[in-house]
Amino acid sequence: MVNFTGVTATWEQWVLLLADRHFDSVHSDRNLQRQHLDEAIERGALIIEIGDTFDLMQGRNDRRGSKGSVRPEHKTDDYFTSVIDEAIEWHKPYAHNYLLMGEGNHETSITRHAELSVMRHFLQGLKAETGATIHHGAYSGYVTFRFLRGSGSKYLTPINLLYHHGSGGNSPVTRGVINTNRRAVIYPDADIIVSGHLHSSWVVPLPRQRISERGIVSESIQHHVSLGTYKRPNLQSGWEAERGFGPPSVGGVWMRMFQRNGEIKTEFTPAQ
Repeated sequence: MVNFTGVTATWEQWVLLLADRHFDSVHSDRNLQRQHLDEAIERGALIIEIGDTFDLMQGRNDRRGSKGSVRPEHKTDDYFTSVIDEAIEWHKPYAHNYLLMGEGNHETSITRHAELSVMRHFLQGLKAETGATIHHGAYSGYVTFRFLRGSGSKYLTPINLLYHHGSGGNSPVTRGVINTNRRAVIYPDADIIVSGHLHSSWVVPLPRQRISERGIVSESIQHHVSLGTYKRPNLQSGWEAERGFGPPSVGGVWMRMFQRNGEIKTEFTPAQ
């Protein structure tokens, strides 16, 4: 739960939503990542990242790995340690803006097969170096934003954000948009549903009608947000080319929260 105080007519808060950066991949666009993370500092933005921060496919026993996909600095006998150490150093300037870093299928795969929580060791090391406390999120979870109006004690209606790293394979036709109707049923109390995994970026607002315990009917919007990736695959040869994949959506999404007529509104724009 995140509490904001002093929420006035001019108040705003930015949040950078990220997924699928695959930081240690040779195909990961680190320059674009640094650009967006630097912008997060400039805007005073919180950062929520929902999995596959790491790629981690070049371990000795990983069938998905290839020698040409290992970054030079990670060609060591302690591959996972090398990735974690470099990630800690690289993320130091941004540690205090991060609110949450969740697990994706690349992280959970390493936990299952190598009995190592890369994310836990990374966050512990980053805290030791910077003092920043970043919540270690699961594969899916909620973040609730609460807003205290002005200098008083009245809270505005909170916003519930549900994140889920994502599931399923490539969706070249629907790009995963079909999941919005399923998730709207499963997560009726979420105001925002954020997902990743499919490397497709879009925002779908779904109007809904609710009825309170007192029988008051109201209408609202449930926003579904799918995040792109920062991994630019080789589409001429290799795994992606052999399966006929097209270019992915690159970048995250900016979420801006602001007050209008006593209500907290949200708007979403691509981070490109």
